[in-house]
Amino acid sequence: MAETAVPTITPDLSAGGPVDLSRVHFVGVGGTGMLPVARVCAERGFTVSGSDVRGTEALRALARLNVRVHTGHAAEHVPADATAVVFTHAIGPDNPEIRAARALGVPVVHRSTVLNALMAAQPMKVAVMGTHGKSSTAGMLAFALARLGQEPSYVVGADLDVPGSGGHAGQGSFFVAEVDESDRSHVGMNMDVAVITNIGYDHPEVYDDEEQVVDVFESGLALGLREDGTAVVGIDSSGGLELASRLIAAENGPGVVTFGFSTSADWRLTEVSTKGRGSSAVLVGPGGARYALDLRTVGGHQLLNAAAAVITLHVLGQDCGQAVEQLRYFDGVVRRMTPAFEAGGVRVYDSYAHHPDEVRADLAAARSVAGEQGRVITVFQPSGPTRLTVFGRRFGEALAASDEVVVTGSAQRFAVAGLETLSARIDAAGGTCRHVEPDRAEAADRAASLARPGDVVVLMGPGDIAEAGQVLRTVLGDTVGTAV
Repeated sequence: MAETAVPTITPDLSAGGPVDLSRVHFVGVGGTGMLPVARVCAERGFTVSGSDVRGTEALRALARLNVRVHTGHAAEHVPADATAVVFTHAIGPDNPEIRAARALGVPVVHRSTVLNALMAAQPMKVAVMGTHGKSSTAGMLAFALARLGQEPSYVVGADLDVPGSGGHAGQGSFFVAEVDESDRSHVGMNMDVAVITNIGYDHPEVYDDEEQVVDVFESGLALGLREDGTAVVGIDSSGGLELASRLIAAENGPGVVTFGFSTSADWRLTEVSTKGRGSSAVLVGPGGARYALDLRTVGGHQLLNAAAAVITLHVLGQDCGQAVEQLRYFDGVVRRMTPAFEAGGVRVYDSYAHHPDEVRADLAAARSVAGEQGRVITVFQPSGPTRLTVFGRRFGEALAASDEVVVTGSAQRFAVAGLETLSARIDAAGGTCRHVEPDRAEAADRAASLARPGDVVVLMGPGDIAEAGQVLRTVLGDTVGTAV
């Protein structure tokens, strides 16, 4: 997975401009952000095609919706009658399909433009934003609305269950969209309700510091949130608190509803328990309203995500009691500290964490699963060298919460020296990182050799580290016990 960066391709249409989606082609259609958008286009009845470097089960699911999917990138993949060719920051201007689109005179548009156009067709648009927790919160909203009979449309940057399930064109009035801030494409998105889970410093390839991240969020809301819209803002983070303060102080600003563990929040979480494989808390709202959250997902951060979802459903006019009841059955979106399998008494979890704050939150959750007797073993794959350079010390401190860490880097073919520097930082922070394995399969093998019954192994990172799960399952079954 490439590091986040501002796109090097100049789009032919801005996020707010008109785009003809009747015959649309996606370059890099298998991406976590692209595939759900392509799926919604297909389910809306548009003719859709796309390409990616390799086939996946999610792409095969997309093909079953009559989407023509090509393996590899080539000029001939772009239909001569295409009405738009879609790209993200992962695609460079020298891509042969981008060049072909230019030669054919087909508009080249960013993913956010297509998402904005899809959302425009719905009466009630909910944009879920924030540095962390977007996918889980958007997934909870989509799940709860569907269980409440609202038939929502949604675009979530992760699978809700089976491969390719992050997008759906529903028949109801609600559209829930995870909106990405990594390349500033959230600026210009039109929304009726904005959910900001939290704000911290992230995406160092794009932003200079946390203040700049807050500034751009503020600009995005000023441009995109309807005049009488509502912002649901988590204020436990310093950036979220700053944004909420600015919005409340603004003349003719939007309605603002705050949430968090903070006692100053409009809706606050109390009586928190994160022990075992689930989480629970009491969500206290205005006027003393109390709702018992009881989640299958683990960790305090998931309770915050659930609080954001419940409050947003309240803003949307849904019954909070019924919403809380439906969230009891939510198993989490894929790879957000979700169970992968158990083998030989060792429980394996998948984590998409690629920021120190996310690493810390997911390892705290892993610790609650392991309990007093089990250990936490983390196989960590950084997302890119720039992020590792900027956040290296903080990564070391966060990963030190593991009992054992194995560092790998095959997704980016990291220089071993960079991985060894991270290993040294983990050790300096009081952790134990005895192994640097450049190949992810070897890293999984090493983690299996360290594990014993009762332990929790976390496969962590946004790249291809989850694919090491099969190696881990096989080795654990051979060396520790019988795979289940």
